[in-house]
Order: sequence, then C-alpha cells, then structure tokens
Amino acid sequence: MYMSGGRRRVTGVIFDWDGVLLDSLGSSFNVYNRIFEKLGTRRLTRDEFLRLQSPNWYEFYVNVGLPARNWDYVDVEWLRQYDREKPSLYPDARRCLDCLGSAGFRLALVSNGSEARVKKELQELGLAPLFGSVLCGRSKEELKPSPLMLQRTLLALGLAPADAVYVGDAPADVQASKNAGIVSVAISREPILGERLRAENPDLLFGGLDELTVFLADSGSPG
Repeated sequence: MYMSGGRRRVTGVIFDWDGVLLDSLGSSFNVYNRIFEKLGTRRLTRDEFLRLQSPNWYEFYVNVGLPARNWDYVDVEWLRQYDREKPSLYPDARRCLDCLGSAGFRLALVSNGSEARVKKELQELGLAPLFGSVLCGRSKEELKPSPLMLQRTLLALGLAPADAVYVGDAPADVQASKNAGIVSVAISREPILGERLRAENPDLLFGGLDELTVFLADSGSPG
C-alpha cells in the first residue's frame, strides 16, 4: 500500500485486540456492571458504556465518576470477573489475519489489556503464531494514547513509522497512532463508536476488517 505524501510502502499492520479482533466489549460491559452493582453505584446502559469506555481504563474510571479509592479494587475484580466470560473472535478477524499474513504483511498486536489475559486468549484461539510481536500495557505510562508500545513494536519488527498502520476501535487508539506517527485505521462496528472515532479524524475509517482487507489487497501486497 502506498500512502500519499511520499510515504513508503506499508509492510506492517499492528492491531488492537479488544473490539477489533476479539468481540469482548459486551463481556467488558457485563463485568463492569456486575462490579458497579457490588459497589452500589449506578449501572450503565450499553449506549452509556460505549460513549464512556476507553482502552485506558483509568480514563474510563474518570468518565464514569468512579472514586479513585475504588480503582485498585476494580482493577483486580475486573480480571477475576472477566475470567468467567468467553468472548469470541469477530467473524472477519481470522479472515483478515490469514489474508494479510499470506500476502506478506508483518502482523503485530498492541493492547492495553492485561498481558496474561491477552496472551492466554491468543493461545486458546490459535492466533499467537500469527503475530511477530505482542505488547500489552505494563504500567499507566505505557497505556494508549501513549505511543510507547507502538514505538517498541516498530523497533521489534524493524519498521519505521511510515512502514506501518495501527488498527483500533477507540479514540485512544487513533491518538496513540498519531502520537507515534503511524497511519491510524479506525474500525467502527457500533454507530456510537463511529461518532467518537470520526471526531478524532483517523486517516482511514472502516466498518469492519473485511473492508480493511480489501483496501490493503487492492493497494498491493508488500511481497
């Protein structure tokens, strides 16, 4: 794929995990509401959750007005409760990964999610071998919209920012892409999320991964 402005051919595609490849937003919504019920706070509607959620959960806590004294508890309880959930891949996820991998694109994953949780899901779903690099947030400073994980991924793959795109589903993903100088690709599976994503002016916006696959295929494989 050639980009305007003299950019080189893109050879790397870096994906977010939750909400892009894994259909986990519903699970996260269920878990948070169970926790909020335990805390005696108001349950969110699905629309409210989609308007307030962020892959940086500390931003989400602020958005919903969760007192800071409860943050550590929610961090631990979310992982415990989420372990009961069994989210599946989006139907277009494996098609996209298989097609892009076969075409010679170098694939990587960057997620704010817990490393233990994300890598466990990748193993269970048989996707781990497809990625040349998998990075998850290990500190508040690394969480998107910080560009740190994307920059580390580029180094691991031996790519310059102009060589890659980052595929995400949240405003923080678009912001992280821009902060790292990487082309931002937004996936809008929900109308509410689409509104939030368009406000961030991503470089590319698609309704699903099949559209991304066609776009990249039409632009030419890197091989």
